[in-house]
Amino acid sequence: MKSKLFLRLFVAFTAAVLLTVAVSSFFMVAMVRNERIAAIENEVILQTRDIALMLRQQDSISLFRFSYEPTIGPTVLEKIRSIRENYTCTVWLVYANGTAYTVADQTENLGYERLTDERMLAELQKVLRGEEITVRGIFPEDPETVTIGVPWLSEWGYIEGAVMLHISTADMAVDYSDMIRNAVISAAAALIPGIVLSSLIASSQTRPIKKINKAVMSFASGDLDARINMEGKGELGMLARSIDKMTEDLSNLEKSRRSFVASVSHELRSPLTCIRGYIEGIQDGTIPAEEQSRYLDIVLSETDRLSALVNDLLNLSRIESGKVPLNLTDFDINEQLRLALIRFEPKIEKKELQVEAMIRDDPIIVNADAPRISQVLTNLLDNAIKFLPEKGTLTVSAYPAGGQCMVSVKDNGPGISQEDLPFIFDRFYKADKAHTSGMGTGLGLSIVKKIIEQHGQTIKVNSTLGVGTEFVFTLPLGEQEQRSLHTETTKEDGTDESI
Repeated sequence: MKSKLFLRLFVAFTAAVLLTVAVSSFFMVAMVRNERIAAIENEVILQTRDIALMLRQQDSISLFRFSYEPTIGPTVLEKIRSIRENYTCTVWLVYANGTAYTVADQTENLGYERLTDERMLAELQKVLRGEEITVRGIFPEDPETVTIGVPWLSEWGYIEGAVMLHISTADMAVDYSDMIRNAVISAAAALIPGIVLSSLIASSQTRPIKKINKAVMSFASGDLDARINMEGKGELGMLARSIDKMTEDLSNLEKSRRSFVASVSHELRSPLTCIRGYIEGIQDGTIPAEEQSRYLDIVLSETDRLSALVNDLLNLSRIESGKVPLNLTDFDINEQLRLALIRFEPKIEKKELQVEAMIRDDPIIVNADAPRISQVLTNLLDNAIKFLPEKGTLTVSAYPAGGQCMVSVKDNGPGISQEDLPFIFDRFYKADKAHTSGMGTGLGLSIVKKIIEQHGQTIKVNSTLGVGTEFVFTLPLGEQEQRSLHTETTKEDGTDESI
């Protein structure tokens, strides 16, 4: 059973074909009819010219000059009667003095009358001046009569008079029933393939739509593995590919959501289980009183871990939702790096780490959200220090390059394997999968990447097992820093600043 969409498209296409065929047929019949009428009119004009030529060729002109009852030769007479019979018209032989002679039906004698109508005489004067005329409505009583006037000449080339033929437009009408019949046949011949083509076009349009609708219904029921897989460069093909891409993204998002829920559940379950176990051990006396203080410290540590996890989740959620707008200001990134290192001084001293701060004394002014960048530096430094071995080396640097500021945090720790490197910024990617140990929430680097992307900048990671890991991110320079760099570049190029 055909769908309603197919029927609507089929009816629309068929109606368009019908209308096109009908309009084309109408104009074709009208054009052919006008051409036939024009052909008859030209034919009558030619017949009128033939009469004038025959009058010149015979010696009938003298009869008009010297006879009170002029006659014309049988050839001209037969010609005029033939024209009258074939075209149902009246032929006048008009002399220059305004006398119009008419040919009777069964005699060679000529009837005549004196022309007095001013318009008729005006048109006659045009003919006597050598013009050919074709005018309509010259007779007030019959406005549909067409008058054709042709001058006839003497054998010496002088204008002797005019041949004037009067024919009604009704007599020039043509029978175009055959044209209508042919037009109907042609229209039917064109309509049949048009209807077939309409059916094929409607089917070609509804088939992919039905396929898309079926796939969308599958998506709505929760089957995100279904795909349309439609080829084609048209709009429907583009729509199908867009839906497939959207479905793939939704599928990945759903997998990410499930993984996120599972990871959060796991991260929450571990410290809660630990806390519950220790508290129950203290309550039932399993843990002796002298050991309870140490285990309570562990419980406190686990609660701190839970608080850090919740805070990181909230921060990541706010950043991804865009509910935390950036407060862009100009500040010195070098000073930020110094303050960040001071905050981690206890941890650095505890591990006896060697710090290489490749920071110049002159400030590097960047335009960014200072608290957010401070959070980025804190997470990166915490991550580096966490996985550095005892007496390892921590290197931080900041330098302008290519109109931006490059900030680097590098360690010579165990490094990250190439298999794990693409997932380093994923949520709950645990550092102990790539490093030797770690107790982080697995959200720190995700937060870092989101903050940098929120600034419209990029962050990259380079790591080699056994060599170390380096995180490099970019920040936009402030206007003052950009002007300063431009001035230095101009001086180095030897260009006069005044130019």
